Amino acid sequence: MSYEEAFPEELRRYYRNIFGGEAEEIMASLRTPVEKYYIRVNTLKTSREKLIRILRREGLKPKRSPYLEEGIYFEREGPNFDDDYQPGLKKVVANKFAAESVYQGAMLYAPGVLNADRKIRPGDEVEIRDPKGFLVGIGTAKMSGEEMIRKMRGLAVEVTLPKFKLPSLSELESFKEGLFYAQSLPSMVVARVLEPSEEDLIIDMAAAPGGKTSHISQLMQNRGEIIAIDKSKNRLRKMEEELNRLGVKNVRLVRMDSRKLPELGIRADKILLDAPCTALGIRPKLWESRTPKDILATARYQRAFIWAAIKSLRRDGILVYSTCTISYEENEANVKYMLEKGMKLEEQNVFIASPGIDLPGVQRFYPNRHLTQGFFIAKLRKVRQ
Repeated sequence: MSYEEAFPEELRRYYRNIFGGEAEEIMASLRTPVEKYYIRVNTLKTSREKLIRILRREGLKPKRSPYLEEGIYFEREGPNFDDDYQPGLKKVVANKFAAESVYQGAMLYAPGVLNADRKIRPGDEVEIRDPKGFLVGIGTAKMSGEEMIRKMRGLAVEVTLPKFKLPSLSELESFKEGLFYAQSLPSMVVARVLEPSEEDLIIDMAAAPGGKTSHISQLMQNRGEIIAIDKSKNRLRKMEEELNRLGVKNVRLVRMDSRKLPELGIRADKILLDAPCTALGIRPKLWESRTPKDILATARYQRAFIWAAIKSLRRDGILVYSTCTISYEENEANVKYMLEKGMKLEEQNVFIASPGIDLPGVQRFYPNRHLTQGFFIAKLRKVRQ
């Protein structure tokens, strides 16, 4: 699949305007899984050294992060076949989300199947493709083709040769015991930049599924109070299950739209706003459908959350703003908006990526330079009401 097929023309032009000659390299990186797959050691229950020993006994090859003492990573395997490989097997077509999961080693389940060759029988070797025809993996059918389409649950294809391979962790005993949380390196940096302490009243404005919230709790050693907000009842229910697995005790879950946060009348010491975004930095991205119009609309939407955060901070309070996107409007432009609203940029205590675009006090993770998701972090202090 060429760049022309994978990224809309307007988005390719937008990337080239912002990133210049680096745009092609960025897009190529976005289309593959991260080179280093990170997990966060849950220090509420174990240490990094103990977890490394446990993971090795479970058959994995963990490595220590050189940046964060709670970080462990696994190296990506692959690619296992060339882009022009044509196995000539019976075909199963997966939806985009399922195809991107298979692409990095996950099994294919029936809800992710869009179409399948009706001649497929259990035990047949099949090829799995995304809706645009891109080959993401090869595996063994566990259902007939008709069952894959008809059934709403169950394993459809056991993937034996994905394009890339990342470790499967959710069935490990160490996972079930809550000894770690799968979390990207930039996402872990966010909680470190916030620098939480047990004396702080902290609000996480877009908390589910709970990765950053639980990391903040871990850094506070389960003391103090975190108010974690999300508007989705289902996401909060799943987050509560995650917090229980991890042994987190100091989080109060609140179901509401964070844009209405000032209605609670709280003046927080620190606020984390991991803003809803276009997610243009998420990897892998077999193809993208968003355009610059979506970027502009999302940036405007984010400002309602930003203004709610500013109004809910005490004087001299800290706001950490982060996104998993690489656009300018959702990142640096919104930080400049904050600077006009009584905020001042603060130095980040953990800075391992690149300076922002025309804004050196913020941190940008580029997928090609830093071998991570595309990500953005800014830290600001409220200097006037």
